[in-house]
Amino acid sequence: MAPAESHPDTPLRLVLIEDHQALREGLELLLDREGCDVVGTAGNALDGRRLVDELAPDVALVDIRLGEDDGIDLTRHLLHDDPERRIVLYTGSSDEELLFSGLDSGARGYALKDGSPRELVGALAHVARGGNYVDPRLRPALLSRRATERLPSLSDRQREILDLLAQGLTGEAVAEQLVLSAETVKTHIRNAMSKLEATTRVHAIAIALREGYISSPGDDRAGGDG
Repeated sequence: MAPAESHPDTPLRLVLIEDHQALREGLELLLDREGCDVVGTAGNALDGRRLVDELAPDVALVDIRLGEDDGIDLTRHLLHDDPERRIVLYTGSSDEELLFSGLDSGARGYALKDGSPRELVGALAHVARGGNYVDPRLRPALLSRRATERLPSLSDRQREILDLLAQGLTGEAVAEQLVLSAETVKTHIRNAMSKLEATTRVHAIAIALREGYISSPGDDRAGGDG
């Protein structure tokens, strides 16, 4: 079941999946102080999958490394069960291959542990509202080419739409700003994803940033609320 739309006056309901107990408990306290409602926590993939199924949170925060489990694989399973789920991957690593594996999983957000609690909450809230988020500290990894071949060029409209998505707008907001139908915007996004061989919108944004088709908003954030 897809999460309900989050409203500004309603605490963000989230499930936290982190294998280190002390880190999990500390992060739960920090998120609670920032106004989030941590409705469930888990220390492994099996318990995490069960909690997301049972609680249908607005967003799930998943550590990439879950001891013997893999947060990226867990994300794939969760999205296979329900593609509308909103998941933010959380990691202390900026390794390029790990980054692209995470983006390939279908997660809508990718946050580094170097960020402040406020930044993390902003990312979670943004993804819960249907946006995409890539931590600005990942920009160097995104700009490092994983492949040597040139990608097909994007049209001006496709670049414009991806740029607005990278700034934090939802597809609906992009359609309103550009005076296009929502379906037209979706078509442009699908075509851009196909050209970039991206599996998700956030993946397409990451590749477009890496290839220089669009620039990181303000050069100090990428798709977050601050």
